[in-house]
Amino acid sequence: MKTAVKIVTCTALFLFTVNVHLAAQNRYALIIGNGSYSTIERLANPVNDATDIALKLRTLGYQVDLRTNIGNAEMDRTVNEFMLRLGQNSDNEGFFWFSGYGVQIDGENYLLPVDVDGTDDVSVKLSSYPVARLMNFFDRTAQNKINIVVLDACRRNPFRNIPGNSINLSGGVGGSVPPDLLLVCSTAVGEAAADGAAGKRNSLFTEAFLQHIESSDDIRVVIRDITRETLRQSGNKQRPYQHQRGNLSDMGYYSLNPRRSTVPADQEDATVFYSRGWDMQSSGDNDGAIREFTRAISINPDYMEAYWYRGIAHEYKNEYDQALADYTAGLRVDPTNYILIMNIGAYYSNTEDHERAIAQYNEVIRLQPDYASAYGNRGEAFRRLGKYDEAIADCDTAIRYDANNYFAYRTRGEAYYRKRNYPQAVSDLTIAIKINPDFAWAYYDRAQVYRRLDRNDLADADMAAYNRLR
Repeated sequence: MKTAVKIVTCTALFLFTVNVHLAAQNRYALIIGNGSYSTIERLANPVNDATDIALKLRTLGYQVDLRTNIGNAEMDRTVNEFMLRLGQNSDNEGFFWFSGYGVQIDGENYLLPVDVDGTDDVSVKLSSYPVARLMNFFDRTAQNKINIVVLDACRRNPFRNIPGNSINLSGGVGGSVPPDLLLVCSTAVGEAAADGAAGKRNSLFTEAFLQHIESSDDIRVVIRDITRETLRQSGNKQRPYQHQRGNLSDMGYYSLNPRRSTVPADQEDATVFYSRGWDMQSSGDNDGAIREFTRAISINPDYMEAYWYRGIAHEYKNEYDQALADYTAGLRVDPTNYILIMNIGAYYSNTEDHERAIAQYNEVIRLQPDYASAYGNRGEAFRRLGKYDEAIADCDTAIRYDANNYFAYRTRGEAYYRKRNYPQAVSDLTIAIKINPDFAWAYYDRAQVYRRLDRNDLADADMAAYNRLR
């Protein structure tokens, strides 16, 4: 099993309609923040998030409509009015922001108004705002020059505490997007994004966005900076995800701040090539991504991110030696980048050199003592070396820092299995499956434990799940 750490840029959900870009004429923003839900757990930060984003945009010259804690009918009416306003002039530019709950049910994405009915799947769908409808409005009603949609909505399951609900949630807000749109989620599908630490006014993502919203840099540079900050603030627990069809590089320079800065031509070119590589990697074109990252590096040999993501592209192609070379080159630019060190450790794990992998994870832990994944990966290396007590101790630490680290539960369960503590092994592997129902290897491992316990019926069911998921 490969344990490589692959960091994919992410923040909330960005969708860009890409048409011909001209200098900004009229910028309109609709900002929605929903936190005071009537039937599900309330959220502390969305109203603050929306209010602060609205204030910043007003200072940049946007005409802003701020709505907070609105129900389904008002949400539907407000979005309709916004789209009609954008459609009055093809040169208009739109910015849509939503903070609150977002869910995916049966593959469809929904933004939740405060009066959502959480009785069952049908009730949620009928009382929520479909993201597909929003995209259809931008595509067919507004038809304006350019729009940016930001959904800080990939949060925890809001229906988990409702007794007897039958809602089939399949992950956070994600899924397919129309052509020529970039989708960047604040966390990987199936995982939860942070609403905000206790005592904090804003969510982690919004806090990062507010730090960079006034930048005159190109939007893709701003997204990169927001991504870095979100990763840093979350200790890399909030893992990003992005998907895109089409090529955003044709959009040209675009800044959220109408007062554009002057970017040195060579650096601007490097950023363009990097952005193209990022777009291609998101759509699964790793060969194209490697080509564009290489062009960025040829212009700017110190472009750490280009080495980083070119290494990831090589890793996706199972070209581990080339990946190692890129991660090492990135470290020469930034010797304290613990994610690159993690990836080098993963390289050694993939090539069965577990002692060297452990040395890399030791360095990550020295730089980032509370990074759960480093303990989890080191625990896996110890397990493969047959050092089961060390593996269990590391997984204990990983789980203490991240209670949803299903990888650590799986590794600890395997270690307990090897120590013939079968009940504890079943317990850990069951927790791993509960956290991530698509974790094929956990079903496989639990099946082996059940066979030891002569529970062949359960073992057969787990093997069937493993074969289905593989």
